[in-house]
Amino acid sequence: MTKKELRKIYRGKRDQLSPADLNRMHDLLLINFQQYPMGVSEFILSFQPITERKEFNTHLLIDYLLFRIPTLRVAYPVIDDLTNTFQAIEVDEETEYQLNHYGISEPLHGQVIDAYEIDAVFIPLLAFDNSGYRVGYGKGYYDRYLENCRPDVLKIGFSYFEPVSAIDDINEYDVPLNVCITPNRLYEF
Repeated sequence: MTKKELRKIYRGKRDQLSPADLNRMHDLLLINFQQYPMGVSEFILSFQPITERKEFNTHLLIDYLLFRIPTLRVAYPVIDDLTNTFQAIEVDEETEYQLNHYGISEPLHGQVIDAYEIDAVFIPLLAFDNSGYRVGYGKGYYDRYLENCRPDVLKIGFSYFEPVSAIDDINEYDVPLNVCITPNRLYEF
């Protein structure tokens, strides 16, 4: 199937999830994430979940990691629509946020972090395949950002659903994940 077809299917599947389904899946995703030997990370780029889209609550992961690694630095994207890119902005407990026009909560201010400093990136997705390629929302922000990261940056996705066999229209700009975690298991690519 194509990315467009998969987007439609997996948005529909998400829409059917009840609050109880989501809570159960969030717990299972966190448990499976805790089993992954991530190694030492100093800087993580996460994403702010959009509740209306029923995205995975990455705050659970960040809270867990900050408990394990108190010196961990965390950043969130701030989108630039003119260039269809984003910058990673470091946050702390004092950071203020505002919603952008996509409904994504972005830091109002903070230090811009060079992509090369990031050790791991949590990447939003709707679906993924057996090779680690993902279907996002179609703007390509993360693929463009990852081009500027170190080759060894850890790319982690989280999915409520198991992988499809293949995405038919992968191209040279698509960057595969290293890991995708589902409620049932952890996939490494």
